Order: sequence, then structure tokens, then C-alpha cells
Amino acid sequence: MSGLIGDSAVVTDPAARGALAIAEIVPELVVRPGCRDEVAACVADTAARGGALVPLGLGVHRGLGHPPVRYDVALVTTRLARVVDYTPADMTVTVESGVTLAALQELLATEGQWLPLDPPLPALTTVGGLIAADLGGPLRASQGRVRDFVIGIAVVTAEGHAARAGGRVVKNVAGYDLMKLFTGSLGTLAVVTEATFKVRPQPAATRCLALSCRDATGALALAERFTADGLAALSTTVVLELGAAASRSVLLCLVGGVEEDIAAQRARVLALAQRTGAELTLDAAGADPAAQACVEPVRDFVRTAPGNVVVRAATLPRRAGALAAAICGAVAGEAGRCLLDPRAGGVTLALESAGPAHTIAALRSVTAAHGARLVVERWPAALADTIEVWSPLPAALPLMRRMKAALDPRGTLAPGRFVGRL
Repeated sequence: MSGLIGDSAVVTDPAARGALAIAEIVPELVVRPGCRDEVAACVADTAARGGALVPLGLGVHRGLGHPPVRYDVALVTTRLARVVDYTPADMTVTVESGVTLAALQELLATEGQWLPLDPPLPALTTVGGLIAADLGGPLRASQGRVRDFVIGIAVVTAEGHAARAGGRVVKNVAGYDLMKLFTGSLGTLAVVTEATFKVRPQPAATRCLALSCRDATGALALAERFTADGLAALSTTVVLELGAAASRSVLLCLVGGVEEDIAAQRARVLALAQRTGAELTLDAAGADPAAQACVEPVRDFVRTAPGNVVVRAATLPRRAGALAAAICGAVAGEAGRCLLDPRAGGVTLALESAGPAHTIAALRSVTAAHGARLVVERWPAALADTIEVWSPLPAALPLMRRMKAALDPRGTLAPGRFVGRL
């Protein structure tokens, strides 16, 4: 491998390899290619040897998905960190896959623009990881998801061939939309080396409002009122404490726009709070450290929450409150925290010291009863062989298996990582 990309880009040090372990499975090599051609050479060499590799950025999201069936090479893309093209007037930007989202946002901010995606830990999330894991955060209900912004992509296939899809202009309608195929595939179909995004103007200002409610029932009722009122907030999140702290429930609302818009939205939030008996405990500009101290933990929750069990559930927005209540009821007495995004229909639960196998089974039963989908984001490594990360399995799984077989017949790319252990 060193003959393909240079000795300095191939790491065999046990500590460096251990730092990229997945469910305690340690790769034999860590390779850090510096360009697309080196990525292609690494993939082709691994395939020719009958090995398997897992594409990674900085690795903070590698816990998502099943452990790989084989993990010979960790292919780290952080050296692919060029800004290929940025045309503010066209509102498009093209970057290599090792650029972090935080660095990209900093670049866009110089022109008053942003990519309205807020995955956990943006300073540690590369563009390749953002796409491969289909990451999002509280902004997704108002702004959209990764697939809504990727208009072009460059990849290396499982045989080591470079390929492109889409383009660098927004009005691109020719050919297959392969961007959506690769988004969320956890690197099992190709290695992303470059992406083009459409971007938007930044809000002129943002403001964070925190409303303290008497209990979880009050917070869920307030969230339902927010949804029914059609408040055009950037994000709305209900934070429900579990266990000994269960009496504390907070609704966080982030609003944005010009000052007149923010004033109007703030007045509507306060009016709703007054009618439900909620207390305003924070009213701060979005850049204020006090606001960031509320917004960032919610954004990063799925990665940074303490505990040995973290799950995400999704349902229709109108059912989200009932689902959150049922999930909290299923783990009554456990210490932890539950987050509800009422507009996206998402519920995220983190438990600090649950009996994992029993708890995950109970949560799967609850979500199934509510017609919801469940993703297990964190579990003890000892359960890796028995946990089904995604449930229920999609009806399209047979088609997905055929797609994997067509694009990666040797099982070179992240084998076993995706839905149904594809």
C-alpha cells in the first residue's frame, strides 16, 4: 500500500489503528490518501487483495451502523481538504470530502451564505461523512436534509474507478440522481471524494428562546400548540429529563430572519407560552454564549449524551408527541434524557445506565406499536452481533441487496455496515 501513496500516508501504529476501531474491531492499516487518484489506487489494491476497507473522515460518526464483517483498511479522507470551486453569485460550492462542515460554513459566511445543515459536532464532521451518514440536526424540519443540497458528487467505485454524477449548477436535470443513492449508504457503495452543494443566504440574525414547563405533559402540549400554530421557527426541540430529574422539561425555539421577523415570531412564542403557563427562562441572540450553551448540546446530543444506550425514532409529526410519551413511559425510572423534534417527527433517547438488551427490545416494541422506525445509535460492544440497528427492515431490502451486489460484488467497501448487514 505504501508504494501507492507513500510511506508517510500508511499508518500501522497500534494506537492510531485502535483510535479508529469500530465495535472493538481494529483495522490492520490506516491509509490517508492525498488526492482522488490515491483513493482510487488504495481501493483498487484492497479489492485485488480480497480485502475490505471502511471510508472514514475524522471517525466521530463511525459508531453508526453495524460492525464491519471485515475491516482490513481504514481509509481516512482528511487530506482531501481543498475548496475546488466557490461561486457566491451562483450560490454553489464544491469541496473535497475531507473538508469539515465547520470550515465550509466559515468560508460561506464570508459571503453571507450558509449550508443550512447542522449535524452533531460540525467541527469534526467531514463533508464525506455528512453525505455517507446522511447526518442532520434540529434544522432539518425547516431547512431540509443532505439530499436536498447535494447537486453534484465525485466518487471512487469499489473497483477503484473514478466516477461523477450531477454537476456544479443548480439546474442540472440530466442523468440519474446518483447523489441520493450514495447519501446515507455509509460508504458501502462508493467512497465520496468531492461534493457540490447549493447554498442559501444566512439569516440576518437568530434568537434562542427557552421555555420551562411544569412537566413532560405540559412540554408536549406546548410543542403541539407550536406545530398547530405554524410558527416558522428554524428549529423547535422539547427536552425531557428522565429519572430523578423528570420534573424538568424545556422547550427550545430558535427563530431567525430580519429583526422584524424575529420580533414577530418572538411575540407569538411568548403568547403561546403565556396561554400554557410556561415560563421564559432564556431570551438571547443566537451568537450569545448563553444561547450556544442551549443550542449546541441539543445539536450534538446523539453523539455526546452520556450512557450506554442511544436510539432515534421517527414517525409522522402528528404522532411524535404520543411516541415520545410512550418511549419515556417504557423507560420510566431510568436516568437519561429524551429529545423531541415535533415538526420532524423525531425522538432521540439516551439512557445513562440501562440494561441494554432488555431496554432496546422494549423500545423496539414501543416504536413498532406506534408505526415508527427505530435506529440504535449506541449500544455496548458485547451486543454487536445481536443488535439490528435499523428496524423495521425496509421493504426495499431485496433491491438494496441487488444494488450492493452490482456496485460492490466483492464486498470491498464497508461490508456488513448498512441496513440488513449489507
